[in-house]
This record gives sequence, structure tokens and C-alpha cells, in this order.
Amino acid sequence: HQCVYARLPALSIARSSAQVPCIAVSHARARRWSRAYMLHALLSAACSFKLPALDLKLPSPSLAEDGRFGGGGYATALRVCADVLSSPNDSGGWRELGTLLHGKGRLDASAMALRRATQIEPLDSEAHVALAEVLRAAGRFEEAFASLRTAEAIDGRPNQALCYAGYGDRGGSSRGGGATSATDAVDFDALARRVGEVWLTEVASEEECEWVIATAEEHNAAKGGWACRQPRFAPEGTVANAVRAPDMLVADEPRLLAWLNDKCDHTILPALEAQFGIPARELWLYDTFLLKFSGTPGESGLGVHVDDDGFGLSFNVLLSDPADFEGGGTRFPPNAFSSEEAVYTPRRGQMLSHYGGLRHASVPCTGGLRYIMVGFVRAERLGGGRGPG
Repeated sequence: HQCVYARLPALSIARSSAQVPCIAVSHARARRWSRAYMLHALLSAACSFKLPALDLKLPSPSLAEDGRFGGGGYATALRVCADVLSSPNDSGGWRELGTLLHGKGRLDASAMALRRATQIEPLDSEAHVALAEVLRAAGRFEEAFASLRTAEAIDGRPNQALCYAGYGDRGGSSRGGGATSATDAVDFDALARRVGEVWLTEVASEEECEWVIATAEEHNAAKGGWACRQPRFAPEGTVANAVRAPDMLVADEPRLLAWLNDKCDHTILPALEAQFGIPARELWLYDTFLLKFSGTPGESGLGVHVDDDGFGLSFNVLLSDPADFEGGGTRFPPNAFSSEEAVYTPRRGQMLSHYGGLRHASVPCTGGLRYIMVGFVRAERLGGGRGPG
């Protein structure tokens, strides 16, 4: 209960009216009831829907077989929670539970589960990185930064979130990040009014875009081809998981990383500051990647979604010449800020920026190749869902 911050439903234990209030049960039955209750509490936190009250007078078939609660999400939650209960000293189970809870937006519970994973296995670098992602989402930047440094010390590989200009780049005096000042209070009313805005900003020339594409192709050819990472929070079997557009992290190519950081210093972060009113030094660019869309099924674009968990800022830069592909663009369905659907088709080198929680989708690419660069940005003052709206 304390691990998942779940509101526990009433526990119903069947007994006949002839029984006295004090019920004598065997230790074995008590343990079974305790395990069932703990599993139910974990599932209540790990699932995105409310479970029925636990009734121990019933047999205990798998709820995953019940059509009301079926689907891959519930089955995954059931397996993960059962693994934690059956092997409480396995760091991998706690790490998977923490990741699952993060995906459901339960940040405090997720952080507790991931801290448990790092306590069990202090050298589990994946658990430290996962914990950093949750702490960053909660607006606890200093703790997140420390967790990433711990992971780096364990496996010797810097996380991309420590490589980009802004808050994450703590090594350079010219652009080293800083925490929010107590005298730097944000005007949330003003910020809320900006949440529905989508901006287009010139950030790169045609020559630069051509160079970025050529450099990315050279880099991926040298390592045997483009990667196709699983989208964040997209479990096996879901629609989002069907997307496998070729992609690469900008931080994996030193030349692209240097170019991007220069753009962040002089164009990208200042533009986001102007758009949202949050100082550039407080913005943490933690994930930047190139996507290569085509007319191939599964590679044409993304369906309606929010970026990451929906509490950050997002941008994408069109790198391709519009003459080199068919379709393409970004579509924003009607929302609280507009009753009309909006479709944006940036020019080459333009950055489209918006609040990550605005639902949007790709206009499918139906032919040719469409390269874009995508970035996800955080600010402490937007942490843990405390952001506008």
C-alpha cells in the first residue's frame, strides 16, 4: 500500500451468520489472502482503470481472462506485479514495476519502486536511468541528474540527457544549467494561455539540413543500418508499438551533437523561452533523435499521441526538401484551445514547437523520404503534472 499509494477497496471475506466476528484461519490461508490483497493493491496502481473490490469468498481465477479487464495492458500489469510479489529481492521486477507505474503517470509510486531496485542491486545502471527519468518528470532535476551520473559511473557511458545544451550540460560555463530561482516565479496563468500555441521558427539553412541528413546516413551505414527503437510507453501489441520508423539519437554522432548544441544555444532554446516564458537555462533537453519516414507500412508516421508523458515541451525540425516526399506534416485535432483541426507543413529548416501534452499526429508520408529531428524538453516548474492546464 505504501509503495504504490493505492486507495485500497473494501476487503470482503465470506462467513456465515452463525460465525462469531473473530474468524480463525490457518497461517497458510492468511498468507494466501495477504498475497492476493497485495497483488490487488499493486494492480490498482499499475492499471489505468479501477479494479473491482477484492472478494476472497470467490475462487481466484486470473482476472486477465475476464473480458472486462482483458487486453495486453492488464496482462502485463498482472505479470509484473506477480513477479514482484513472488521474487521481492529481484531488482529486475521492481525496475519493471517502476517503469510500468511511470507509464501510468504514478510518479511517486514509480520512484519508490525504482529506488527499491537500486537498493537491491546498486550496480543496476538501467534502474538508475529509469529512476532519473521519473525524477525528471516529477521536476526533481538535481536528484535526476545525480542518478544519471551514478549510471554513467557504473557502465562508463554518458546518458544522452547529459550531452545537450541547457540544464543537462553542466560542464560548460557558457551554457551550464541552473535550478529555478525562488525569485524566478512563473506566471502559470500566462503560461496556460500559451499552451495551445504552436510556433514555427527558422533554425537551419537548406545546406545545414542537407549536411545533417548526409551525416546521419553516413553514421548509420557505418554501424550496419538505422535502428528502430520501441516507442516509449508502447507495450507489445499496442497500436503505438506498431510504429518502427528508422531512428537514431543525435548524441550518438559527435558532429551532429556539436551542431545541435550550437543551435540550442543560439536558436532552439531561446525560441522556446520566447514561446513559453521559461528561461533557457532552466530547459533540459533530454531526448533528441532523427526519424526517417517513408511510405513503407509502419514507417509513414505516428498516430494521435502526446509526447512522452505529456508534461514537457516538444519540437521537430523538418530536414528534408518537401519536394523529396509526399504527404507529411503535423496534425493537431480539436482540443480545449481550438475547435478546429490544425495542420502544419513547415518549410525545410523550420522548427515546429508546442506543449508536449497537446494531442497530435503525423500526416502520413506516402512516398519518398521525410527526415525530421525531434526533441523533448523539460522544465522543473512543469514537473509532475504541475504544468499548465
